Amino acid sequence: MMKLNFFQKAQILFNRALDVLLWIAVFILIVVILSVMIEVFLRYFFNRPQEWVVEISEYALLYITFLSCTVVLRKEGHIVVDLLTSRLSSRTRLFLSVLQYLAISLVAVVFIYVGGKTALDNYLRGIYNPTLLQIPIAYTLMIIPIGGFFLFIQSIIGLCSYYKKFKTKTTGAQE
Repeated sequence: MMKLNFFQKAQILFNRALDVLLWIAVFILIVVILSVMIEVFLRYFFNRPQEWVVEISEYALLYITFLSCTVVLRKEGHIVVDLLTSRLSSRTRLFLSVLQYLAISLVAVVFIYVGGKTALDNYLRGIYNPTLLQIPIAYTLMIIPIGGFFLFIQSIIGLCSYYKKFKTKTTGAQE
């Protein structure tokens, strides 16, 4: 059996963490679907709407997005319009992929910094959302820097991978 180095072990651990985040997102999605179904049933058959369902659904959508976006990036499952890129050389496509992962890394840093700063500020000031449930805004916003962190790590992994492919293609083309 081949011995794994530190980075291979870290990537295995990171991928497992992403799988856990994805299962949490799936669980949240199931809860949202069931709660909306129950709310519709109660509203139309018993005239007893549950006001909290809409609010929880809004928060859940934010959590689902940030918990699952990194897995989509890992699997390269994001929407791609390849009308123009399919006409480019493979070397140019690899270069554009490197730029894409650089841009994603920068966006993730913004999520971490601004999201973390905003969530911490709201937590320290004790700001609540003035709605039925009055959930502290910090609890709603904390998923943004958490998701941003995982997105940043995955974007660096993708950046390194595509940069290696680009360098290999570049050196192979020059020989």
